[in-house]
Amino acid sequence: MRLQILTFTTLCPSQVRPQHGIFVETHLRKLVERGVVGASVMAPCRWFPLASPWFGRHSLFARQPREEIRHGRHVDHPRYPQLPKIGMSVAPLAIFTALLPVLRRLLRGGRDFDLIDAHYFYPDGVAAVLLGRALGRPVVVTARGSDLNVIAEYAAPRRWIC
Repeated sequence: MRLQILTFTTLCPSQVRPQHGIFVETHLRKLVERGVVGASVMAPCRWFPLASPWFGRHSLFARQPREEIRHGRHVDHPRYPQLPKIGMSVAPLAIFTALLPVLRRLLRGGRDFDLIDAHYFYPDGVAAVLLGRALGRPVVVTARGSDLNVIAEYAAPRRWIC
């Protein structure tokens, strides 16, 4: 029986942002191709109410599909709130609060996983650890660089990471 992982990341390509986080998708595709794991993807994105291009890159969040199939793999894009000015400080809690009911619903529906494979330490990895604790699943977090050497310079993320 193969290990079933849930890749958890806000760095995930989609129909509206096809190159965003392509390295995470490529890594997962190669892992699955080797036959080592089965995988699904949970790629939360910020909620934004307006899809008009007038709002620039923020409007991409409104145009992001709720789910899609990429390279034969199901990808969910649930929404989470991110408030201006304080959003980064509370992002792990916002993601956790928004995603816990989604993941519980998936588990009740038979879409189980053995491990949460998180990419980008903050806020994704912190939220994944909180979700893993709540769901009784182990978590692996891959740091990508700026999530530790830049974001950790800010007080609130540093407290969550350390």
